[in-house]
This record gives sequence, structure tokens and C-alpha cells, in this order.
Amino acid sequence: MFVGINYPWIDYGWDFGDPPAAWVASKDISAWREGKRKGIEEDFKTFASQGIFAVRWFLLADGLNYGTGDFAPRKTGNQWMFEPLPADHSFYSGLQDDFEFVLRVCLQYGLKLFPSLIDFSWCHQGVPMRGNPEIVKGGRYGVVRDAPKRQAFFDRILDPLLMSSMQYRDSLYAWELINEPEWVIRGSWKTNKNRNVTREEMKAFIMEGTRRINAIRLDDGSPAFRSSIGFAHRNSIDKWNAHELGITLHQFHYYAQKNRALPSEAHSTGRPCVVGEFATAVGRDWPDLKEQNREQTVTNRLACIEQKGYPACFLWSAKSIDAATRWNEETHRAVFACSSLNRRAGIRA
Repeated sequence: MFVGINYPWIDYGWDFGDPPAAWVASKDISAWREGKRKGIEEDFKTFASQGIFAVRWFLLADGLNYGTGDFAPRKTGNQWMFEPLPADHSFYSGLQDDFEFVLRVCLQYGLKLFPSLIDFSWCHQGVPMRGNPEIVKGGRYGVVRDAPKRQAFFDRILDPLLMSSMQYRDSLYAWELINEPEWVIRGSWKTNKNRNVTREEMKAFIMEGTRRINAIRLDDGSPAFRSSIGFAHRNSIDKWNAHELGITLHQFHYYAQKNRALPSEAHSTGRPCVVGEFATAVGRDWPDLKEQNREQTVTNRLACIEQKGYPACFLWSAKSIDAATRWNEETHRAVFACSSLNRRAGIRA
């Protein structure tokens, strides 16, 4: 089994593309970007030395810098309205440049990138930033719900990024469209202001995105990339009939929800499946380890995931400071031990 890491964000929502002008003046952007890139290089070099094989990273997240000022989401009645940025907007060149930089760093250190295009918070109600109402988090669910907006978004964002990916194909692990879409799906059983998308609308978004990812082919006709969705729960793969959505690399996140044991990959999805997130902190006990009277260590969790037949997993996380994260020397040693054994054996994720 190969071990990757979630490097979910440095600055959530504005890691790729130019930062909001209200936060970083145009005259300071070059220096700001240079400093950020030095930090990325240092982090990726460290990951490679620790045996990490791939880095999962949220690209646009809640969309904070994808449309600011006159182009930011605006509230009309109870709805947030948003139009994809015009095709000639300067945002795209910065996004493309930052994305290609990360791919070059991956190539330099022998890592793979697992980009996640948007996070579920993209579909939340808009939240203007205090003191800077021209900067809005979320409020972009129209891109998922509305077919013409969806098409324009994919034309201007996803397709160019896929073309860039082809230049560094060996440095791409897979392409993920959205992280944990379940959290924004409407349901009659629960009222939540941030559940702004129907399951059918989200499925249409996923199907169109995976179609574009899967359509990129090599000279021999085989797909250039695998397509993925970061489902929050294993049972979502079945409930959503994920095999019908065009997904070629299944993924779910495991935090021992409802005290459920980790399912076996062999009885999973009929397609390759990875654990896209799991806690490195002790936190909630894993039933598998508890039943075997084994300690709740990262080493034992990695062993459990491997024994269940998964080809790869991604630790949570390198940058977050939360109850699920314990990114320390003990974790580093566990990852290195697991990864180095498989690399020597020639196992590939």
C-alpha cells in the first residue's frame, strides 16, 4: 500500500490564482507568491523524504478568490447568484501558472498530485468577509445547479487544467471533482441553509466533469487520468450509484463514523478504491483495532487499511490544526516504514 497525505490548503480558497486585492496589493503579489512557493517546495521535499507518494490538495475550495469585487457572488432575495468568470479574466492565467508550478515540484521530488477541484463549501450560502464585502466565501452553487453555468465553468477551468496535466501526466495520481458532496445535498429529513443542491443536480455536475476527465486519452486510446469524488462515507458509493457517474477511482473518507469497522476493499465497489482521508490523531477508536486489542496508533491504522486490501490511503493532514490531525515524528516513522517496504517490493498505487 502507498501512503499519501492531505495538504488540503495553505490559505483555504486562495491557494491557486491571484489572492484578493484587498488582502495582497498588486505590487506585492510577486513577492507573496515567491514566498509561498518556497514553502511548498520545502514541504514537498520533506514529504518525499518521509516516503509520501502523493499529495491531495483542494484547488478552488469555497471559491473565495474565483470572483471578487464586481464578479463576486451577490445575494438576490434568499438566493446567491454567481456567474463563472469571463473567459478573458486574468484569474485564469494565475491559476494555470500556480497549478503548473505544483506539478513541476511534484516532478522534481517524485511525488504525484491528487487535485480536488472544489470543496462542498463552494455550494454553501455566501458569506461576505467582515470588512471586505467584495470577498465572498461560498455562494457559487449555481455553477453546480445550472447547466449553462456548469458548461462555462468546466470549459474555462477544468479543461485547461486537464491540458496542463497532460504535460506532467506521470505526476498526476487522479483528478477529483469535489470533496464530500453529501454535505450540500437537500433532503426532506433535514433543514439546513447550506443544503442548496439536489442529488440529481450534483450527479449531473459529476457526470459532466468525469466525462471530460475520462475523455482525455493517450495515443493507445487508454484514459490519461482516473476520475474521483471524495465521498464522506463508504455507503455513498452505493447510494449514489457511483459506477454510473463515470468515476474510475472510487474514494471515501474514514473516521470510524457511527463506530463502523473499515469495510474491505475486496467487497467494495468493483473498481479501484482508496481511503482519501483518515485521522492521524487518536480520537475516535477504530473498531477493528479495538476488537483485536491493538493500540490506536498510526502504524496500526495503516496496517489495518493495508490488510483490508486498499492500494493507497491519504492521511489527514499536513496543514490542518484540528482534532483529527497528529502530524508528528511518530506519524512520520509509521508512514516511512509502510511506504518504504512497498517501494522496495515494486508495488505501485
